[in-house]
Amino acid sequence: MIDVEEKYLAEVRRILSENVSDCEVRVFGSRIEGKARDFSDLDLVLVGSEKLNWRKIELLKDAFASSNIPMTVDVIDWHAISDEFRAIIEKNYEIIQERK
Repeated sequence: MIDVEEKYLAEVRRILSENVSDCEVRVFGSRIEGKARDFSDLDLVLVGSEKLNWRKIELLKDAFASSNIPMTVDVIDWHAISDEFRAIIEKNYEIIQERK
């Protein structure tokens, strides 16, 4: 279960749908491990068919920063991280958005 209030989770999903509907998006880290505090960040990894354009990622980050979500949302590209980091994420994640 993703440890984020439903109203903020709905906002996260809306922003993702508007900006990266072509990506599967996974939540990982403290927000699914049961270790989150009130202002822990929300860690997202975007899994597209190929490496994402940096502008697309920056626009997504800007959308989160401009939202009413009361936590930092960290966004990373699956194709820009190491195999070791991928293995860590693959151990424990939840899909917040399927690829369309």
